[in-house]
Parts: sequence; C-alpha cells; structure tokens
Amino acid sequence: MRDALTRRGALVVAGAGLLTSAALHRPALAQGARLRVGGTPNYGPVLPVHAANALGLFKKQGLTVEFTGFAGGSAAMEAVAAGEADLVNYFPPGVALAKQRGVAATIIAAGTLTPRGWKIMARKDSPLAGVKDLARKKIGVSANGSTTDFFALWAGQQAGGMVSRIPLGGGGMIPGLLSGNVDAIVAYPPLSYQLETSGDGKVIVDLGTAMPPNLPDVWVAPDTVLQQRGEAIQKALIGIYSAIRHMKQNPDWAIRFIEEQSKFPPAVAKLEYENTIKGLSDDGTIKEEWVENSLGLARLAGMQELPPAKSMFSTRFFPVVPIDA
Repeated sequence: MRDALTRRGALVVAGAGLLTSAALHRPALAQGARLRVGGTPNYGPVLPVHAANALGLFKKQGLTVEFTGFAGGSAAMEAVAAGEADLVNYFPPGVALAKQRGVAATIIAAGTLTPRGWKIMARKDSPLAGVKDLARKKIGVSANGSTTDFFALWAGQQAGGMVSRIPLGGGGMIPGLLSGNVDAIVAYPPLSYQLETSGDGKVIVDLGTAMPPNLPDVWVAPDTVLQQRGEAIQKALIGIYSAIRHMKQNPDWAIRFIEEQSKFPPAVAKLEYENTIKGLSDDGTIKEEWVENSLGLARLAGMQELPPAKSMFSTRFFPVVPIDA
C-alpha cells in the first residue's frame, strides 16, 4: 500500500517540479457531473471512495467518480498541480509545501484525526518497551521527509534524545526490522497490521493514541475546482462520508468489502476496519489547532515559513451531512 512515501512521497519530491506556469493557469474543468478522485490504492482512508461507488452513493446524486490510484500522496498532489485530479487524499505538511511552491489548493475535509493504525514497532524479542527506549536508536522510515520520517522525529522528541532515521523504502521496512538493520520501524497500515498478525513484531508506541489530533489524512482540492465545481465536490464528499457511516454501521459488510477490495487476509481486514475505518471522521470537520499540530511535525523536519494553519483549509463543505445508501 503506501509506504509513507510510496504512501505520501518525500516532501522534497512533492515540491520539486510540481508546478509550471502552464499548470498553474490551466483552464477550468469541463462542465459535467464527473469528478476525478485520487489516492493511494487500498489505503484505509481512501477505501470509502470505492465503497461509495459500490453502494451507488455517487450515482444517487448524479455524479460519476473516476478513481485514479497514485504511487503516493506526492504523486497525487502533482496531479492536482497539473490539472489532472479534482480531489485527492494527502496530509497538511505536504499541502503546505505545495502551497509554498505556488500550487493553489485547499484542504476541505478531514479523513483521520490521529494516525490510527500507525505504530512504532520492534521485533517480538526486542528489549525495547516504550518511547523512552527509542533515544539514540535506529528507526526505519520509508523515505526522508515522509510521514514516517516526521513520526520518527516526533518519537525522538518524546524519547528525549536523537534517533537515527534510516530510509528503507516501503518494501524494505519489515525485512529491515527482522534482519536487525534497525531497532524499530514506523509502521503504517496495513503494514503494521501484517506485522502484528504474523507475530513477528510488537508495538512500542501506538501513534494513534499517543499523538494529539494532527490530521494524517485530509481531502484536498484545487482552488479552481472549488470555485467552479463546488457542487460536484460537495456531492463527492457526501458520497464518501455516507459510505463511512454505512461501513461503521455495518461491520460485517465493511470487513467483507475490505477483503474483496484490498485482497487482505481476514485478520488484516478486520484490523483495518477496527483501527482505520472506525477512526475516520464522521463529517469531515477540521479544527485549526489540528492543522497547527500537523504543521508542527513539519517544523520538526526543518520546514520553515509555512503558511498559517488557518489559511490551509476551508470550512465551506463541512460538516458533511450523509445520505442513506
């Protein structure tokens, strides 16, 4: 799924080459009840898009949603900058960097409020037992500047000592941990669920409960689309949050859907439901302090001159009022 930068993308990559003057001045989207939604395939907070399509929630509103799977959040943001996506799943520090680079885009709804399913994990036989034990240890991350990297920096701050962040790539996270190349890894879902269910790893810090709300997942749209196709955006959000409500109210259906959509084993699909889906926002509401907490992670990584938190998001579309499936 998404290694935090196959998941999110290194921020330096997110900014580099995002924009050309041509991309910034592309004409508005052609009219029509069609919206191009993007995100990392099978990533938990994106699954409700597929559920909404399966339940006919977009169609019920006269909207056609075309989903594009991107290699990570930065690739999705590049599509926004190029005028090739209308609504994508990303996170505030990446949006802040994109705005610094001239991308006119705005956060419009919350996905998850805390990093549910994100965990700092060690081998099952490791002596590490808590966050204080991580000081001066080697922590595996997916890529420099990724969400995993930010969370490792946060862990180091909580531990009271520097940590060495070792980029392993998404596919190298579990092998790097089990081979002893690193002492722990920042595991994102479903990688964390896979490591738990296999019995090979143990949780040192559950970031979903240890961290304050910091919006690891938000929905972002280009300003031109918000201005000219706001009704379509609203319908898309209604479909997504209606699917979230349906999934929360129908756990058996939701777990089966996750298995079929993501091809996860039943145990992993159940953890995805219990940790990720049940932790999704019910109505997309965002608070300024949550965005500020997220930007604080970016500052730990050395990002400076970030946009004010209140300029990063719009309250226009939330709270989203769901409809019945």
